[in-house]
Amino acid sequence: MLRRFSAWVLPLVAASVGGALPAAAEDQPFVTLYSTDIHERGEGEFEQWLHWKTGHSGASYDEFLARSEVEYGLLDDLQGSLYLSYDHSRTREAGGPADTDSFVGVQGELIYRLLDVHSDPFGLALYVEPSYSAEEHGIETKILLQKNFLHDALRWVVNVNFEDNWDRDQGGWNKVSALEFDTGLAYRFTPELSGGVEFDNERAFNGLVLGGTASQQSSAYYLGPTIHYEGEPFDVTLGAQAQLPMSGAGALNDGFVADAERYRIILRISCDL
Repeated sequence: MLRRFSAWVLPLVAASVGGALPAAAEDQPFVTLYSTDIHERGEGEFEQWLHWKTGHSGASYDEFLARSEVEYGLLDDLQGSLYLSYDHSRTREAGGPADTDSFVGVQGELIYRLLDVHSDPFGLALYVEPSYSAEEHGIETKILLQKNFLHDALRWVVNVNFEDNWDRDQGGWNKVSALEFDTGLAYRFTPELSGGVEFDNERAFNGLVLGGTASQQSSAYYLGPTIHYEGEPFDVTLGAQAQLPMSGAGALNDGFVADAERYRIILRISCDL
């Protein structure tokens, strides 16, 4: 698996010394990262996400997430989104019965850009996302950073994510949270085609990292390639990631976090409104 990822990374780095092509202002070539390129006032987009996670140590695990989202530029530096999501998971421990869980949720998000990567030394934006469903609700905030090179053809993005969740558990609410450090590179090979690589460190906590005290339970690392194609009328982005055997926290199996997915595939299809 690591050899396959290297086969993507090395051509990407090599290509970065070649010719450069400008990036679209609202271009989003990643699947787990947000850039600071957002829609201008009055611009909108519809996105359909499909997300598959699979593989737990000692168990059969699959989770499917579908999300329908509308994004709109409220101001030149403020973007709002509203989306409906459906989540279905199935876990079966070795020799035991299958446990399934499904729920529908509503989320909204706002991104406020403080610095524009195209006119300032780097891009900086703040992200907030409240979410609600019958089984869980939460609040997620992100710090978004972006730096472009080679006349905007090569983009480097960093996200720092803080998330507090309240999950329904036997009539009560279980407080859990996450702290994530994510980064990625994307290179535009042609006006339509971009390729990149994303690296994520996802830390899970009992308790709340924003609204209380929390104790770390696990720390998982993911790496994988992403490809982004801008067509007419649809744009398509596809990414795949594998968990790396380098965790030092939580219940481990050969360096993998036991209750975190081993692999995940994300597909996004979008069109302008």
